[in-house]
Amino acid sequence: MEAKVIQVEREIVEQFVCKQHYSHRMSIFWCGFALVENSRVEGVCLFGQPSPSIQKYAFKDRDFKMLELTRLVVQTKTKNAASFLVANALNQLEKPCAVVSFADTEYHHVGIIYQATNWIYTGATVSHDHMYLIDGEKRHSMSLRDKGITNPKTWAKANGIQTFSPLPKHRYFYLCGDKRQKKTMLSKLTYPIIKEYPKSDKVNYDTGEEIVCFMSFV
Repeated sequence: MEAKVIQVEREIVEQFVCKQHYSHRMSIFWCGFALVENSRVEGVCLFGQPSPSIQKYAFKDRDFKMLELTRLVVQTKTKNAASFLVANALNQLEKPCAVVSFADTEYHHVGIIYQATNWIYTGATVSHDHMYLIDGEKRHSMSLRDKGITNPKTWAKANGIQTFSPLPKHRYFYLCGDKRQKKTMLSKLTYPIIKEYPKSDKVNYDTGEEIVCFMSFV
């Protein structure tokens, strides 16, 4: 098997995310990467903009770029494909930079891929957003805003929509750079580092029908 991770345009990432990621929606797109096996795209990851609070408070006196790994989809059954994609994508990012990502316990995720690729674990955090039960399916507030509902809480109350308090999300950081750059960034991290990763049985979700997309290596 021939496998490679390459940077790709938004359109390729979008078709995987919107059809196969459990959110079924894109986030802010800064750059994306694809896992290509034998000329066929078998997975994608998307890097975007972290929340304003993360950008402001995660590091003191930050003078380097920050990204958030916001979407990861892998459809191949090849062993360790997801960690291969993430590790090689991180290696291709502009350096120095810090990357944050979250594992959502709502979907029974603990961040197995981040643990396999040696991210820094800084504990769990709870978002201020609520989940909304619509036609038997839980929806995030951002998906409602995408549909033009600017104040989901008010809309939910007016329409008798049940809301749920958010569950914690595990927060991870990865530092991209040489040894000196990583040491400097680590010294500026404001969150306490937790040595022991959270544990859980590995859970895979159904990504649905496979997407057929071919690319030639350059």
